[in-house]
Amino acid sequence: MKKGQFLIFALYVGIQSFLLQLIDQLIGTHLTSGGHSGFVFIAFQGWALYFLLGSNLKGAVKGLLGYILGILFAVIMIILSNIFAGAGILAVPIVALIVVPFMMYFEFAPWCISNVSVFFIGAGAFFGVMNYVEGVTKLCAAGIVLLYCTLGLASGWMSILFRNRLEEICWKKKEAKEEYQSYE
Repeated sequence: MKKGQFLIFALYVGIQSFLLQLIDQLIGTHLTSGGHSGFVFIAFQGWALYFLLGSNLKGAVKGLLGYILGILFAVIMIILSNIFAGAGILAVPIVALIVVPFMMYFEFAPWCISNVSVFFIGAGAFFGVMNYVEGVTKLCAAGIVLLYCTLGLASGWMSILFRNRLEEICWKKKEAKEEYQSYE
């Protein structure tokens, strides 16, 4: 794809980014009563994950399931942190020492739940919402993270779909031009 043709793709991705920001401003304030600056950062994580996990449906499934498991591990860590609260400043590090090695063994799990790095991204997004949105419940935070993750994965899918179609069109134009020139 030539630079001029790539501009069409770049503008398309810009439009997608514009729409994600707009969606966040329209729905983000209605998802929770706690004050916040939006959740679009989670969509951008999911968008990047779509590319990092292979730019296909299998990767999207792995991404979504990884976010779900990341949220579950985060909830487990919150519950255990409350149990170990008597350890003071060591409560969370002790919980990490217990939970993270268990998470690591998911590398041996079936393909759809074996990408441990996605667990960390999902857990991080969940902790972000839990820590920075006043009064949010675990269930609400999980819903927000999964909604925005899905928006991001869908954006990644649409980016690749658009680029593939654009490259097909550009390739057909190139072939037509070469065929025309061979008749001259």
